[in-house]
Amino acid sequence: VQAAGSKALSNLAVNADNQVKIAELGGIEVIMEGMRRHGSSTEVQAEGSGALWNLAVNADNQVKIAELGGIEVIVEGMRRHGSSTEVQAEGSGALWNLAVNAD
Repeated sequence: VQAAGSKALSNLAVNADNQVKIAELGGIEVIMEGMRRHGSSTEVQAEGSGALWNLAVNADNQVKIAELGGIEVIVEGMRRHGSSTEVQAEGSGALWNLAVNAD
């Protein structure tokens, strides 16, 4: 369920207005909490990182994700699932978007 929810939020976050709305409604926190609780799930880590990747297109979300410990959550998922190309790709994409913010 957590992976499917993250995937749905990821799909919605392709739209700029949805990126703002998801953040306002606590979606970033929900995604990250799921990643923390289900650290052993490759699917949850991949889908959660993918959702954060899309949400991090928005500059305000980049700051929020970083402030909430999102970088650590993504890196931990990548560390735990080093053999998963999907987790590595989604995590790298999220980190890429987070790194483009000068704040």
